[in-house]
Amino acid sequence: MSSPAAVLALVLLMTAVGSAAFLWLSPSYGKIRAGYDVLTGSTIALIAWGAAASLTNPIATLTSNYGTQARQATLVFAGLTAVASLARTVRIPALIARVIGTGGVAVGLWAFYPLALIRADRGGAGGVVQGVAELAFGSILMGAIWVGMILGHWYLVERRLTNLHMVRIAWLNVAAVVAGAASVLLSWRNPAPCAGLVDGPEFQQCAMLFAPILRIGSMTIVLGFGVLALIALISGFNVKLAREGGRSIQASTGMFYLAVILAPAVEFAAKVRYF
Repeated sequence: MSSPAAVLALVLLMTAVGSAAFLWLSPSYGKIRAGYDVLTGSTIALIAWGAAASLTNPIATLTSNYGTQARQATLVFAGLTAVASLARTVRIPALIARVIGTGGVAVGLWAFYPLALIRADRGGAGGVVQGVAELAFGSILMGAIWVGMILGHWYLVERRLTNLHMVRIAWLNVAAVVAGAASVLLSWRNPAPCAGLVDGPEFQQCAMLFAPILRIGSMTIVLGFGVLALIALISGFNVKLAREGGRSIQASTGMFYLAVILAPAVEFAAKVRYF
């Protein structure tokens, strides 16, 4: 389970679950055209399917069925999100789509549990509780930034939309930075990739999977906090630009573009220590 594919699966799953929560549970839901929900929900479903695909090979190496449970839950989550998005497409009442989407979020959150069990079985610090917490904090960071980027683009479609929705997601981005810091801090309790392995076939195989910089002491923590500092700066600009409204929304969207590029680096650095 300790492979780049497993780390990719975690980052994709966190992005999908966090984004779905901010889409279906947001106070802005129903106050923006249905097309926004369809667009965002469709991307979330695709990301979740990508997470399930990335889990396929890593879980094949496990003797327990926890990995299979996590993959099945991820697929159900993706399916429910797709159904909720389709419901918005065919103009089914918004409440029904919201209930279906929220159910998907619950299933996606449950997928964290078997993944945390795998981590606990491998001796992860803090056991299942910390395992779930690391994924939850990461989902807040990834989800807030992904939804913010798509919302910023939607303002180009719905030009009369009030800037209230962008202000909300901008402040949520600030909170997401704090969650990202918690994710990186918790990962500090876990060993770096290949730590504790003696020079031999097992170490050589591990060394081929992870870049040397990720295997050096606390470099993943330094990398995570360094990139997170840039996202924190971006979040400050986002709040200011979103409050200005007008064409500043486009500038805020550009800032979210940068955050979307940087945020996965934070979570990759943190989650290489997960298993």
